[in-house]
Amino acid sequence: MIQEITSSSNAKYKYIKSLMQKKMRAKSGEFTVEGRKSVTDAIGSKSELVMLAVSDKFLKTEEFLYPENIPIYKMPESIFSGLCDTETPQGILAVIKMKTGEAFVADLNKFYIYCECVKDPGNMGTIIRTADAVGAGGVLLSCGCVDIYNPKTVRATMGSFFNIDIYENMNIDALISLKGQGFHIVSGALTDSAVEYTDCDLTLPTIIVVGNESNGVSKELLDITDTKVKIPIVGKAESLNVSVAAAILMYEALRQRKNKM
Repeated sequence: MIQEITSSSNAKYKYIKSLMQKKMRAKSGEFTVEGRKSVTDAIGSKSELVMLAVSDKFLKTEEFLYPENIPIYKMPESIFSGLCDTETPQGILAVIKMKTGEAFVADLNKFYIYCECVKDPGNMGTIIRTADAVGAGGVLLSCGCVDIYNPKTVRATMGSFFNIDIYENMNIDALISLKGQGFHIVSGALTDSAVEYTDCDLTLPTIIVVGNESNGVSKELLDITDTKVKIPIVGKAESLNVSVAAAILMYEALRQRKNKM
């Protein structure tokens, strides 16, 4: 059923807009995704949709397969843009229930990417997208990482947010437990003891660790690391962007595993 919203003072409109704030997402257990691709991926996933919002223009001009039994709110484009984080909204947005806290069960046949205090939503979204692309077992996040439901994070995943398992609040004790289960902890680090990343055996059950944009991987985590790896830098740059480093390491893991088949 399509319902019309004509004013930004409408209560439903105000609620959707409030989900741009982290505290309201946490309170409601709901978040928004915008854009045709992300909404389509959300509909096709196991996510629980609460409602859709569309602009009048989108409803009139775009062909879209709307799910049944989901409330749809249409509104003028002039106020629809106020619900969006992008400068040029595509005209469709979904409100979705946050994922429930499923227990993490590791698969020794897969590798995982662990993010320690990654703060930038664009970096986090890109890491999630790349992890999906390489077929990683999941994305593990320490406490202190950026909110994965931040609109910028969700948008940067380009729909991969709904394709791969993401586990939050995985502290160092969780990594120690994974070591006990047989996982090899591999951390990116520009230290003298680090080996070239291509010389590390990533065909083992592996947790690839990348650290904070400013500080890298913490000493506490390096202390439990099995192998420290470095990516060669031959120019004048001091370091690589964390999402770029994560991508290089994950694709190396994929390359080694494919060659071993």
